[in-house]
Amino acid sequence: MIDILELSKKVLTRLAFLGKENAIRDSNEQLIFPLKRLTDGTKETIRISEQEMRLLFIEEFKIKYPNLYYSIETPTTGKFSFGKTWNEIKLENEGQSASHDMCIFEKKDSKYERIMNIEFKHRNSGIAKSGKDVLKLIREEQDGAFIHLLENTNSNTIISVFRKLAESFEKFKTVWIQENKTIQIVILSLEQKKLIHCELRKSDLFDNNFFVLEQKFGNIDKFNNSYWSLVELDKN
Repeated sequence: MIDILELSKKVLTRLAFLGKENAIRDSNEQLIFPLKRLTDGTKETIRISEQEMRLLFIEEFKIKYPNLYYSIETPTTGKFSFGKTWNEIKLENEGQSASHDMCIFEKKDSKYERIMNIEFKHRNSGIAKSGKDVLKLIREEQDGAFIHLLENTNSNTIISVFRKLAESFEKFKTVWIQENKTIQIVILSLEQKKLIHCELRKSDLFDNNFFVLEQKFGNIDKFNNSYWSLVELDKN
């Protein structure tokens, strides 16, 4: 199995020390966060996105798994219909392929065989965006990973993310393919330099406590859910 947790820890460590276009820092990374201008044109702010996370994840993957292979923006094997709203997301017998942010392959006989699909997410986006990624991972036969980067994590943010995940998995659990596969979920907090991780199986979707989080435990500094592990980066 691909060690998604270990790769995510390395990625978060590197992300936490990236320089910013308007603030040079002592870092060995060539990658930096760029500036962007707000829509009203009055202010510039640092642009943090899932692209930096994916780039660093691929770099770490290549180091740890030199005998495996990968592709990006990979067409799904299933067909989907993704409208603009939550209610328009559905599986289609006739439709078009969506795409995974990254797929991992191993050599088998004379071809490359998919063994994991990965979706990267940034910020606390709407339910429709999370739902699309969850459905893609549920619908495919291979193991999956959903890696979500948050710049800051307070109680309201994590609880909001949990609710969207719970609603998405509940809505699409009936189309889960391959009983033995797992979907790993990682939520990274850039500012707090911590992450939470779980490994989800189909049977877990019938446990109502998997995505339950009390308000007092929502902040990642006080996070507490027995199905998830909390990891803090080394202080060094």
